[in-house]
Amino acid sequence: MPDIVAHPRAGSLLKLAVPYIILAVLAAWALFPLAWMIFSSLKSYAALYRFPPSFSLDDLGFHNYRDVITSTPFLSFLKSSAIVALASTILGTTIAAMAAYVLARRLVRGSGALTKLLLIAYIFPPILVAIPLFLVVNLVGLANTQAGLVLVHIAYTFPFSTWMLISFFRRVPVELEEAARIDGASNLTMFFRITLPLVAPGLVTVAVFAFISSWNEFLLSLIILGAGDQRTLSVGLYSLVGGEFAQWGTAMAATTLAIIPTLLLFLAVQNRMAAGLTAGAVKG
Repeated sequence: MPDIVAHPRAGSLLKLAVPYIILAVLAAWALFPLAWMIFSSLKSYAALYRFPPSFSLDDLGFHNYRDVITSTPFLSFLKSSAIVALASTILGTTIAAMAAYVLARRLVRGSGALTKLLLIAYIFPPILVAIPLFLVVNLVGLANTQAGLVLVHIAYTFPFSTWMLISFFRRVPVELEEAARIDGASNLTMFFRITLPLVAPGLVTVAVFAFISSWNEFLLSLIILGAGDQRTLSVGLYSLVGGEFAQWGTAMAATTLAIIPTLLLFLAVQNRMAAGLTAGAVKG
C-alpha cells in the first residue's frame, strides 16, 4: 500500500488554528459563570435546586425578574447606585482632569514626586483606608449619606484617574495654549475649550473606570451607608444572597440586572475607550 503523505498545508493550518482554539476555550471558560447565572435566573425554584442540574428549556421564565422588582427593594438599590456612581464619575473626572493638567504642565513645585505619590496611593487596598475614611466622613457629618459615599469614591478613584490623565495632557502641544493665551484667552477658557477637548478619549476612559469602580464597590459602601435604605446595589445584592429578602433564583435575576448598566456603558463607549487606552500608552 502506498504511504499516506500529509498535505504540507495541513500543518500550517493547524498551527494557525491552535491559538484560536486556545482563545475559544479560554473565552468559554470565562463566560461560563455569566451564562450559568443568566440561565439560573430564568429557572423555577424546583428546577434550580434539582440534582443533577438540568439544562431543559421547559422550566424557563421571567418570574424571578418579576419577583426581584416587586418583592425586594431592588429599584431603591439601583437608584442609589446610579446617583452615587454618576456623581462620583462626573465630579471625580473633573477634579482629576484639573489636577492632571497642573501636574502635566508642572505648574507646581514637586510635580514629578506628586505624580509618583499618586500611583503609590492607589496601591493601598481599600480595607486599609476604610476606617480612616469613615472617621473623616463621620467627622464632617456625612456618615450614612450618599454625599459622604460620593466623596469616599472620589478619593478612591482620584489617584489612578489623575495619573492616567497626565500622559494625555502631556501629548497636547504647549504651543496651542501659548497661541490661545496670546489671543487673550483666560486660563479657564484655554483649559476647557482647547486643551480638554483634545484629551476626550482619555476622559472617556477615566470616566468609565470611575463609573465601574463606583458601581461595583462594596466594602466602602457597606461601611459608609451601612444597611439603611440608601445602600447601593452591591450591598443590596449581598443582602439578597444572604437570604434577607429572597432565594437564589431571585438573587441571580438581580445580579443579571445589575450588570446591564455597565455592559451598556461599555458597549456605547468601547471605541473611544480603546482609542484612549492606545493613546495613553504613548507619552509625548
